[in-house]
Amino acid sequence: MSKENADLVLKTAMDSGITSRKELANFMGQMQVESGNFQHLEENLHYSPERLLELFPDRGVKTLDQARAIVAGGPESIGNAVYGGKWGEKNGNPEPGDGYKYRGRGFIQLTGRINYQEAGKHLNMDLVNHPDEAAKPEVAARTAVDYWKARVVSKGHQENIALATQIINGGYNGLSDRMKAVHEWETRLEMGYKPGMVDPLAPTPTLRQGSHGSQVSQVQNELRDLGYMDKNSRPLAVTGKFDSSTKQAVETFQTASGLKADGVIGPATRHRLDEAHQSTKATAPDNAPSEAKSRTFVPEAKASLTAASSNGKPDEDSYFRNLVRREQEIRQTTMQSQGATQTPEKTRTTGLHAGL
Repeated sequence: MSKENADLVLKTAMDSGITSRKELANFMGQMQVESGNFQHLEENLHYSPERLLELFPDRGVKTLDQARAIVAGGPESIGNAVYGGKWGEKNGNPEPGDGYKYRGRGFIQLTGRINYQEAGKHLNMDLVNHPDEAAKPEVAARTAVDYWKARVVSKGHQENIALATQIINGGYNGLSDRMKAVHEWETRLEMGYKPGMVDPLAPTPTLRQGSHGSQVSQVQNELRDLGYMDKNSRPLAVTGKFDSSTKQAVETFQTASGLKADGVIGPATRHRLDEAHQSTKATAPDNAPSEAKSRTFVPEAKASLTAASSNGKPDEDSYFRNLVRREQEIRQTTMQSQGATQTPEKTRTTGLHAGL
C-alpha cells in the first residue's frame, strides 16, 4: 500500500469534516480497493483479448475476434470501445475519442465526461479540458471526497459497506475485499492512527541496541521531540545508530507508558511512541518533565494493556494478541450492523470505476 497516498486521502477526508470512525473506515477501504492500494491513479487498459471479452460483453465486445481487433489498436482503442458507444452516450462521451480521454482516474477512478464535469465544477477546476489533472494525488484526493459526499453521503449510506460499494461500483464487485479493507481501516482508526503515524497494522521491524538506519533515526527524532535525554541529560541525538543512550531513553519511555522496560522497540512500543508523538510535542518522561507518567492512553489500547498481564507490564506479543482479538470483535460487530451478505460479484476490471 502507498502509505503516502493513503495519508493524503485520509487527511483530505478529515479536513473536509468527515469525523465518524465508521464513515472514515468505509471511505478509506473503498478508495483503497478502487485505486489498487492507493497506487494506481490511472486506469490500466492493457487487456488481453480473452480478458476484454470476459469483462465487457455488455459493451459490444461479443466475439474473441472482435476483442482481438480492439486490443490490436492499443489502450486508446480499448478505452474508446468500452467507454464510448451507447455507454458513452449515457455518460457524456458523445465525441470520438471521449472514451479514452475520460477513462478512470484518481483514487475513485472517475470515469466519463459527466463525472469529470461535475467534479470540476465542485472543485472549481476545468477537468473536462484537462482530465489528466484528475490523476494528480492532491486533486485525486479532493475528487474522491467530493464524489463520496455527492453520491454516497447524500443517500445516507456512508457507513454501509455494501450500499456504498453498489453506488461506487455499479454492483458488488470486490465486496469481500472492500469489507476486509474497511475493517482494517476501522482497526487503525480505533488504535488512534492519524496521517504521518506508522501504520499499526504494517509489519514493524524490531529495533534494539546495535540496530541502525532510517527507522532508528525516526525513533530518535520522536523521542527527542518528546523531550527525552541521553545519559548526560542532553537532548537525544539523531544519529541513526541505536546506542546505549537511545536504549536508556526507550526504557524510560516504556516505563512511562506502562510497557515492559526492555529497551527493545517492537510493534507495541512503536505504536505507543507514535501515538505520544502525535498527541503532544512537549510531553516528556522522568529525565525531563514529569507529565509523561500521566499520559493518556486510547481506552481500547489501555484495556488491552491491562488485560495482557497480571503485573501491568505486558510484553509486545501479549499487547498485540489483544489488539488482534479486538480487531476480530470489530469485524464481527461491523458485519452484523451492515447486514451485508456476500452478493454474487459482477465481473469487472480490477481497476474499478466511479460512474459505471
